Amino acid sequence: MSGMRLLDRHMSLLSGSLRTLMQRESDRRRWADSPYAWLFQPYMGEEMVALACQVSPGQSPVLSVAAVVLSPGRVHTSRAWVATLAGEQNNNGSTLRRHHQLYATDTVLAPNAEHLGALAEFIGNRPLIGWQLGRSVEQLNHLFKAGLGFGLPNAQVDVGKLHYRQLRRLHPQCETGGRLTEALARWQMPALQWMGVLGDATASALLYLRLQREIAQQG
Repeated sequence: MSGMRLLDRHMSLLSGSLRTLMQRESDRRRWADSPYAWLFQPYMGEEMVALACQVSPGQSPVLSVAAVVLSPGRVHTSRAWVATLAGEQNNNGSTLRRHHQLYATDTVLAPNAEHLGALAEFIGNRPLIGWQLGRSVEQLNHLFKAGLGFGLPNAQVDVGKLHYRQLRRLHPQCETGGRLTEALARWQMPALQWMGVLGDATASALLYLRLQREIAQQG
Protein backbone atom coordinates (compact mmCIF):
# COMPACT_ATOMS: atom_id res chain seq x y z
CA MET A 1 0.00 0.00 0.00
CA SER A 2 1.48 3.35 -0.98
CA GLY A 3 2.09 6.14 1.50
CA MET A 4 -0.54 8.35 -0.08
CA ARG A 5 -3.17 5.60 -0.07
CA LEU A 6 -2.42 5.02 3.60
CA LEU A 7 -2.95 8.72 4.20
CA ASP A 8 -6.34 8.42 2.55
CA ARG A 9 -7.26 5.52 4.85
CA HIS A 10 -6.24 7.35 7.99
CA MET A 11 -7.60 10.85 7.59
CA SER A 12 -8.49 10.89 11.29
CA LEU A 13 -4.77 10.77 12.08
CA LEU A 14 -3.95 13.77 9.95
CA SER A 15 -3.32 16.80 12.08
CA GLY A 16 -5.21 19.92 11.16
CA SER A 17 -8.19 21.59 12.71
CA LEU A 18 -10.42 23.76 10.54
CA ARG A 19 -8.45 26.75 11.75
CA THR A 20 -5.19 25.09 10.69
CA LEU A 21 -6.56 24.21 7.25
CA MET A 22 -7.78 27.77 6.76
CA GLN A 23 -4.35 29.08 7.75
CA ARG A 24 -2.68 26.76 5.25
CA GLU A 25 -4.96 27.99 2.47
CA SER A 26 -4.27 31.61 3.45
CA ASP A 27 -0.52 30.94 3.38
CA ARG A 28 -0.81 29.20 0.02
CA ARG A 29 -2.39 32.29 -1.52
CA ARG A 30 0.02 34.64 0.22
CA TRP A 31 3.11 32.82 -1.03
CA ALA A 32 1.77 31.96 -4.49
CA ASP A 33 4.30 34.20 -6.27
CA SER A 34 7.27 33.38 -4.05
CA PRO A 35 10.05 30.78 -4.42
CA TYR A 36 8.24 28.81 -1.68
CA ALA A 37 4.97 28.47 -3.60
CA TRP A 38 5.64 24.83 -4.48
CA LEU A 39 5.72 23.87 -0.80
CA PHE A 40 1.99 24.57 -0.59
CA GLN A 41 1.04 22.40 -3.57
CA PRO A 42 -0.35 18.86 -3.10
CA TYR A 43 2.32 16.15 -3.17
CA MET A 44 1.75 13.47 -5.79
CA GLY A 45 4.70 11.15 -5.10
CA GLU A 46 5.34 8.21 -2.80
CA GLU A 47 7.99 9.61 -0.44
CA MET A 48 7.46 10.96 3.06
CA VAL A 49 9.71 12.65 5.61
CA ALA A 50 10.12 11.46 9.21
CA LEU A 51 10.69 14.35 11.60
CA ALA A 52 12.04 14.47 15.14
CA CYS A 53 12.81 17.51 17.33
CA GLN A 54 14.18 18.15 20.80
CA VAL A 55 14.02 21.62 22.29
CA SER A 56 15.47 23.39 25.30
CA PRO A 57 13.06 26.26 26.02
CA GLY A 58 13.99 29.74 27.03
CA GLN A 59 14.15 33.25 25.66
CA SER A 60 16.40 31.89 22.89
CA PRO A 61 15.40 28.22 22.44
CA VAL A 62 17.87 25.64 21.19
CA LEU A 63 16.27 23.12 18.84
CA SER A 64 17.84 19.93 17.49
CA VAL A 65 16.15 18.59 14.35
CA ALA A 66 16.37 15.49 12.18
CA ALA A 67 14.42 14.87 8.98
CA VAL A 68 14.78 11.55 7.15
CA VAL A 69 13.27 10.55 3.80
CA LEU A 70 11.32 7.30 3.50
CA SER A 71 9.62 5.60 0.59
CA PRO A 72 7.33 2.55 0.55
CA GLY A 73 9.27 -0.22 2.25
CA ARG A 74 12.49 1.68 2.86
CA VAL A 75 14.01 4.37 5.08
CA HIS A 76 16.76 6.36 3.35
CA THR A 77 19.13 7.22 6.19
CA SER A 78 21.61 8.57 3.64
CA ARG A 79 19.07 11.28 2.86
CA ALA A 80 18.81 13.09 6.16
CA TRP A 81 18.93 16.67 7.43
CA VAL A 82 20.34 16.91 10.96
CA ALA A 83 21.34 20.06 12.82
CA THR A 84 20.94 22.09 15.99
CA LEU A 85 19.31 25.46 15.46
CA ALA A 86 20.63 28.02 17.93
CA GLY A 87 21.17 31.75 18.01
CA GLU A 88 24.62 33.25 18.48
CA GLN A 89 23.97 33.87 22.17
CA ASN A 90 23.79 30.10 22.72
CA ASN A 91 26.86 29.06 20.73
CA ASN A 92 29.08 28.54 23.77
CA GLY A 93 26.46 27.67 26.35
CA SER A 94 25.93 24.53 28.37
CA THR A 95 22.57 24.01 26.66
CA LEU A 96 24.26 23.70 23.29
CA ARG A 97 26.81 21.23 24.62
CA ARG A 98 23.99 19.20 26.11
CA HIS A 99 22.28 19.03 22.72
CA HIS A 100 25.48 17.76 21.10
CA GLN A 101 25.79 15.03 23.70
CA LEU A 102 22.17 13.93 24.01
CA TYR A 103 20.91 14.42 20.48
CA ALA A 104 24.08 13.62 18.48
CA THR A 105 24.19 16.69 16.28
CA ASP A 106 27.45 17.99 14.86
CA THR A 107 26.17 21.01 12.94
CA VAL A 108 25.00 24.25 14.55
CA LEU A 109 23.00 26.65 12.42
CA ALA A 110 21.48 30.02 13.14
CA PRO A 111 17.66 29.86 12.82
CA ASN A 112 17.63 32.43 10.03
CA ALA A 113 15.80 32.52 6.72
CA GLU A 114 18.66 30.89 4.81
CA HIS A 115 18.93 27.83 7.03
CA LEU A 116 15.21 27.46 7.63
CA GLY A 117 14.68 27.77 3.89
CA ALA A 118 17.16 24.94 3.35
CA LEU A 119 15.23 22.73 5.77
CA ALA A 120 11.93 23.65 4.12
CA GLU A 121 13.34 22.73 0.71
CA PHE A 122 14.66 19.42 2.06
CA ILE A 123 11.23 18.52 3.43
CA GLY A 124 9.47 19.91 0.38
CA ASN A 125 5.74 19.30 0.13
CA ARG A 126 6.03 15.64 1.13
CA PRO A 127 3.85 14.41 4.01
CA LEU A 128 5.47 14.45 7.45
CA ILE A 129 5.39 11.58 9.91
CA GLY A 130 6.82 11.27 13.40
CA TRP A 131 6.32 10.13 16.96
CA GLN A 132 4.16 12.71 18.75
CA LEU A 133 4.56 14.74 15.59
CA GLY A 134 2.36 17.63 16.64
CA ARG A 135 4.83 18.60 19.34
CA SER A 136 7.77 18.58 16.91
CA VAL A 137 5.91 20.59 14.28
CA GLU A 138 4.77 23.12 16.86
CA GLN A 139 8.35 23.68 17.98
CA LEU A 140 9.59 24.10 14.42
CA ASN A 141 6.72 26.34 13.38
CA HIS A 142 7.71 28.98 15.93
CA LEU A 143 11.04 29.30 14.12
CA PHE A 144 9.55 29.03 10.64
CA LYS A 145 7.00 31.75 11.26
CA ALA A 146 9.65 34.05 12.70
CA GLY A 147 12.20 33.36 9.96
CA LEU A 148 10.08 32.71 6.86
CA GLY A 149 6.63 33.98 7.70
CA PHE A 150 4.78 30.67 7.50
CA GLY A 151 4.50 27.35 9.29
CA LEU A 152 5.00 23.93 7.75
CA PRO A 153 1.98 23.32 5.47
CA ASN A 154 2.62 19.59 4.98
CA ALA A 155 0.10 16.83 5.59
CA GLN A 156 1.04 15.07 8.83
CA VAL A 157 0.63 11.62 10.37
CA ASP A 158 1.38 11.03 14.05
CA VAL A 159 2.97 7.58 14.30
CA GLY A 160 2.14 7.48 18.02
CA LYS A 161 -1.59 7.76 17.32
CA LEU A 162 -1.32 5.19 14.57
CA HIS A 163 0.46 2.84 16.99
CA TYR A 164 -2.13 3.32 19.75
CA ARG A 165 -5.05 2.74 17.40
CA GLN A 166 -3.58 -0.39 15.82
CA LEU A 167 -2.52 -1.85 19.19
CA ARG A 168 -5.94 -1.33 20.73
CA ARG A 169 -7.58 -2.87 17.70
CA LEU A 170 -5.56 -6.05 18.24
CA HIS A 171 -5.40 -5.97 22.05
CA PRO A 172 -8.23 -3.82 23.46
CA GLN A 173 -7.15 -4.33 27.09
CA CYS A 174 -3.47 -3.64 26.48
CA GLU A 175 -1.86 -0.77 28.38
CA THR A 176 0.09 1.63 26.18
CA GLY A 177 2.99 3.84 27.20
CA GLY A 178 4.02 7.12 25.69
CA ARG A 179 7.59 6.32 24.70
CA LEU A 180 8.85 5.42 21.25
CA THR A 181 11.11 2.70 22.68
CA GLU A 182 8.08 1.02 24.27
CA ALA A 183 6.23 1.08 20.95
CA LEU A 184 9.21 -0.52 19.17
CA ALA A 185 9.26 -3.29 21.77
CA ARG A 186 5.50 -3.86 21.41
CA TRP A 187 5.99 -4.61 17.73
CA GLN A 188 9.11 -6.70 18.38
CA MET A 189 11.36 -4.29 16.55
CA PRO A 190 15.10 -4.04 17.30
CA ALA A 191 16.53 -1.34 19.52
CA LEU A 192 17.66 1.92 17.98
CA GLN A 193 20.84 1.76 15.93
CA TRP A 194 21.24 5.53 15.73
CA MET A 195 21.55 7.98 18.58
CA GLY A 196 19.85 11.30 19.14
CA VAL A 197 17.28 13.00 16.94
CA LEU A 198 18.40 11.04 13.87
CA GLY A 199 17.68 7.85 15.80
CA ASP A 200 14.25 9.13 16.82
CA ALA A 201 13.34 10.10 13.25
CA THR A 202 14.64 6.82 11.82
CA ALA A 203 12.88 4.72 14.45
CA SER A 204 9.57 6.49 13.87
CA ALA A 205 9.96 5.88 10.13
CA LEU A 206 10.67 2.17 10.66
CA LEU A 207 7.74 1.87 13.04
CA TYR A 208 5.49 3.60 10.53
CA LEU A 209 6.49 1.09 7.83
CA ARG A 210 5.91 -1.79 10.27
CA LEU A 211 2.43 -0.51 11.10
CA GLN A 212 1.71 0.02 7.42
CA ARG A 213 2.42 -3.66 6.76
CA GLU A 214 0.15 -4.68 9.66
CA ILE A 215 -2.69 -2.58 8.33
CA ALA A 216 -2.22 -3.87 4.77
CA GLN A 217 -2.37 -7.47 6.00
CA GLN A 218 -5.68 -6.80 7.70
CA GLY A 219 -7.10 -5.50 4.42
